[in-house]
Amino acid sequence: MHRLTSNILRLIFLTTVTSIGRGILIAEKNGNNNRENNKMNTASISRRSCLTAALVGGIYSASPAHSSTISTDSNKEDDYRSRLLRLISTSNNNKSDEEKIVNMIEDLIPLDPSQNKGASSTEDLDGEWKLLWSAKAEAFSPLLRLPRPFKPDSFQYLGTASAGEVGPNRVAQGLTGGVLGPSQLWLSSGVRASLEDPSVLEILPPFRLELGGRYQSGKPKKQLVEAGSDAEFRKLNARTTDAQEAPKNSYRQLYVERQGKGSLRISTITDGDPVIVGAIFVHEKQ
Repeated sequence: MHRLTSNILRLIFLTTVTSIGRGILIAEKNGNNNRENNKMNTASISRRSCLTAALVGGIYSASPAHSSTISTDSNKEDDYRSRLLRLISTSNNNKSDEEKIVNMIEDLIPLDPSQNKGASSTEDLDGEWKLLWSAKAEAFSPLLRLPRPFKPDSFQYLGTASAGEVGPNRVAQGLTGGVLGPSQLWLSSGVRASLEDPSVLEILPPFRLELGGRYQSGKPKKQLVEAGSDAEFRKLNARTTDAQEAPKNSYRQLYVERQGKGSLRISTITDGDPVIVGAIFVHEKQ
């Protein structure tokens, strides 16, 4: 197990792990891919970036008339939700499947149970969340591109779940299982709800990468990396100068269910590190 752990850590450092401070462990991209990601702030180069552009501009917010129409159809949300989960469960991780899932996400967002206040819904966010699906997979860690049974599961921890593992007022991402076995990689950062937008979580330093056990296992964590600023953390991950100078990551909660275990949450990165801006995540509460 010691040899396996050493090999995994070597792989992680060779590919320069980073994340949203959310989502997920992210690998370094080459210079060409970084330039392509920088273009996402000024042009719609894919359906995914179109969705992000719409979110940044607030286009997804329903008008009063549209909201009234939605409220009269209680079956619409259940229908969209079921179709989204079915698409995710049958996805072959190709561009066609991704586009279908993004289309369904766009349909579901206007029905957000948190009414565009997901980041301030602390009770609803609290807990362990398993990643069901994500877009922009080319920016993710190579570990998440491995086939089963080698691919680890990805989790996110907020509120009391995070506080018990990495300290208060922090958000944590975890990879466990697959090639990692019972060990878990923990990447955590500070977090707070935006004062300007109740749907946005702001990701803050310090950033820490640790190796430990599964959630609530009680196994001590070994700190591997700590960075005291966004620029420092991005520099450690070989980001460009422009990326290092980019603002803090903004993590918008697009759709947050409020029913406890089994709730779905859809989120996206709308600002910050250009390598991960535009990433979209679908989590399920455990």
